[in-house]
Amino acid sequence: MQSLFAYNQCREANFNLGLDEIEETFQPDLNSMEPQDKDALKANRKQAKSLLANKVQSIPLPENFTPTKEAEKAAQAAYGNFLDNAKKDRERLKKAMILDAESLNDYFIWSIGLIVAWSDLSKVEADKKSKLSPERLQSGDYNLSKNQVVEYFRAASKFQVAAVKRDIDWASDEDNVKQWYKDIVKKDEQFAEYRRTANPDFNHDKEIIEHLIKQVLFKAEVILSFFEEKDIRWVENKSIIRSLVSRTVRDLEGDDDPKSFDLPDFSNNWEEDKEFFEQIFDWSIDHDKEYSDIIASKTKNWEIDRLAVTDQIILKMAISEMLNFGSIPIKVTINEYIELSKNYSTPKSKQFINGILDVVSNEFKSEGRLKKTGRGLLDNK
Repeated sequence: MQSLFAYNQCREANFNLGLDEIEETFQPDLNSMEPQDKDALKANRKQAKSLLANKVQSIPLPENFTPTKEAEKAAQAAYGNFLDNAKKDRERLKKAMILDAESLNDYFIWSIGLIVAWSDLSKVEADKKSKLSPERLQSGDYNLSKNQVVEYFRAASKFQVAAVKRDIDWASDEDNVKQWYKDIVKKDEQFAEYRRTANPDFNHDKEIIEHLIKQVLFKAEVILSFFEEKDIRWVENKSIIRSLVSRTVRDLEGDDDPKSFDLPDFSNNWEEDKEFFEQIFDWSIDHDKEYSDIIASKTKNWEIDRLAVTDQIILKMAISEMLNFGSIPIKVTINEYIELSKNYSTPKSKQFINGILDVVSNEFKSEGRLKKTGRGLLDNK
């Protein structure tokens, strides 16, 4: 949805660039010694802009509209550039959409890497205390540095290789790591209790890491703000990453071999999900006019351009899913896009989306346009 919204914004920007291009084409030539017909330039400019608006936005041309060859040529050139830019934007946004989804594993590595960085820091502090004030050193001061869960990730070659390949390293944010450890981790009561525990076993080690993940890493505002700056979609991605990190640590056993570690799957079948993303994206763009007409026919009291852009996009995605994915039940499609509208559109969008999709799906059923396979897939109640 966000990628389609961005494409919509790019399309509008490209249209405005086309208008600017036409504007520039019919400006008086200040270097020419010939007299300039400003009225003719103005007329050509207006005609060319009308032609471009007709091609891009389907705005009807005036009655008895007869453009000059100059206006047609300028409009065609601007439209050609519009199409080229739209194609580049589409490819770029589609690629970025997939990369953004795949970057979830990057933030898994960042998250585990922060725990490892705190473990390294705890050893530095313990070593310093041992050297300068050995009488103050407690056995538990080395607990985090020797934590068996942390040691597992240190020894997991696939984790370490992935971090290197993705250039994920907390060294460049050393000041943040130290500040968070000092101000948040060390002041945490459960962590303080862990540091007072002599020779913790694997379960104790796992419990403190789980605690740091839930109550510090994914709860402290200053850390969350840091990730928000790195990832513009952090608000959406946070829960997925937290689940990946928590589940991975929770499922660890004391005798697990680090060599067998694989980065967790953020999808049960990423190749299938990726294809779904790409197809919804492509179909929503390729059939934009068709879907707009469908929506317009169900909103007699509203021009489609007056609908919230997010509502338009959500409806087009839902229609695309209804018509092209035979294994997804109608009621599932409607419910999912209602949820999408709750999170990303206006307060009244939920009822609006529900009403339009209910009417559209019933019409598609009566027309035989829904090619659903499986029992109950057509029931949208």
